[in-house]
Amino acid sequence: MATSTDHSGGLARRSVTPFEVLAQSVANIAPSAVIAFTPMFMAASAGNGAWFSFAIGMAIILIIAQSVTAIARRRAGAGSLYSLIRPAIGPSGSFVTGWGLFIGAICIAAGSLAGAGFFASEFLKGFGVVIFDNPTGQVVLDAVFLVAAIWITISGVRIAARISATLEVISIIVIVIVLVIVLVQSGNIIDTAQLTLSGATFDGMIFAVVLAILGFVGFESAASLGEEAKDPYRAIPRAIRGGAIFAGILYIFATYAQVAAIDGGADGLAASGSPMEALANQYGLTGFVPLLNLGFTASFFAVVMACITVAGRLLFSWGNEGIIAKRFGTVHPKYRTPAFAIWMTIPIIFIPAAIEVGVIGEAPLNVTTYIDTIGVFGYMIAYLLVCIFAPFFLRKAGAKNVIVTQILGLIGAAALLYVYWVNIVGTVEPFNQLPIWFVASMLVGIGLFIVVRIRKPQAAQAAGTFADDNAEAIS
Repeated sequence: MATSTDHSGGLARRSVTPFEVLAQSVANIAPSAVIAFTPMFMAASAGNGAWFSFAIGMAIILIIAQSVTAIARRRAGAGSLYSLIRPAIGPSGSFVTGWGLFIGAICIAAGSLAGAGFFASEFLKGFGVVIFDNPTGQVVLDAVFLVAAIWITISGVRIAARISATLEVISIIVIVIVLVIVLVQSGNIIDTAQLTLSGATFDGMIFAVVLAILGFVGFESAASLGEEAKDPYRAIPRAIRGGAIFAGILYIFATYAQVAAIDGGADGLAASGSPMEALANQYGLTGFVPLLNLGFTASFFAVVMACITVAGRLLFSWGNEGIIAKRFGTVHPKYRTPAFAIWMTIPIIFIPAAIEVGVIGEAPLNVTTYIDTIGVFGYMIAYLLVCIFAPFFLRKAGAKNVIVTQILGLIGAAALLYVYWVNIVGTVEPFNQLPIWFVASMLVGIGLFIVVRIRKPQAAQAAGTFADDNAEAIS
């Protein structure tokens, strides 16, 4: 049983079912959005080994998940990894972890907002509605989606989780149906070129693993429901692992099917531009194109809601700890959600997407790629710190067999550092500028915390303490 201390701060404590907890992680991963584009980019480097790169990526994510779940079985809080890692890393390290998560959630929400607007426009174009097929129209759609996402997440975490799950499931079903049909029609169900990794190189597959790992980012977001989940010490670890496994299996199948079915195989996929639409057109399934666009819209919208859930609860935790204004730590009197904190995410989510699309005139999917990448760096900082410090947490908790978590944590940390390295030295403009924006964003947060330590040292010392511990966790 958990300790009797209640750190819910008025949230709907122990109200979210295990399925809804799982939905939070799956929605944040957004398998549909990943399937739409990532296999295409992976095929460019890994060729017939793209599906195998996804398998390696899933294995690495599950290794990282071991460090996360080892802690999540013993500690739960609204601040996700920020709250979980506090006993092992102290207040400063805890805040750095949380700030990385916050950057990740805000940036991926902003990038996904642009993606939702783009695919909504494509869907509407299929019915002759073209008024949104321009920068101004895209910004209008982005605003509508953001307001809807804010309203749903304030109306209740269970409602948001159910809607996210429904949207993602519908999208996945449509994608899988199309992929099964084209794979069968291709007559290439047993693709020996892929199964033997024909022509694939080791370097190419390892480079593609970088993209594969990025496709799983957000898998731990169920931990943000630490105060609201029923039986969090079981439900959250299961959701973290289950979401990663579910997404990984989908990725492997989708990548295999796309390469097997598309004209030109791996090379054809890499050159396709929009692989799912290309496959639908190639096999006479043009009637599915509007459904695919609607599904991608739904998937990106689900990501926006999932990220708002994470970001809002981080702000809520900081408000309760006194790091930021106490108003952030309040809840809606009816819905028992951190309404004020959620409202405050609007400008920092909307402005980057609106400027990139509406002012600069950047293509929406480019905006998604650029801003999401900065967000991925933020998540990875949190994962890296958890992998390194999880063994320290377990030793303090008196757990046995810590050596397993320590070894797996080092493997996970090494993989994450490699991803950072590739993204710093292996990219060209504008991607080589994105790490600079990320570092600048991290420095803003670190500067904020330094100010808090000087002006309110007691609040700074409380960073990461707004959480519950499982008093009877199995060692």
